[in-house]
Amino acid sequence: MGRILAVFLIIWVGWAGSLQARVETSAEASTKTRTEISTKISTEEIFVKYKPEQDPEYAKWSRLAFQEAGRLYTLLDYKYLGRSTIAPGVAQQQFRFWVRHHGVEFPLIVSIRYDPITEKVFTIDMEKEKRGDLLIL
Repeated sequence: MGRILAVFLIIWVGWAGSLQARVETSAEASTKTRTEISTKISTEEIFVKYKPEQDPEYAKWSRLAFQEAGRLYTLLDYKYLGRSTIAPGVAQQQFRFWVRHHGVEFPLIVSIRYDPITEKVFTIDMEKEKRGDLLIL
């Protein structure tokens, strides 16, 4: 009985040691792989692909819409709706804001019309979005 126990003990120690060696080897391999990947992609390549300091083309108009709508309403959320050409020499940027005014929340459309070349603002229109028979779920 003592011999059997001794044999199992030797087998268990050998198995546990090989398991630990496999774990250490695996950890070294993953560290080596991460190092190889990080050296392949330089910081310069990352900033060429993504430049966080660049604003989207509508950022200027977004700030203006926030400023104007914020004067009259409490702003809760917003969404950029897009740019359109109204007429030759007149472009429009539109934003939908979710606002609160006198305790009532509603969607507000802010439209900024401007000259796309000189960026001179013609009008800033704000109107409550007409929801019609929209069901609230």
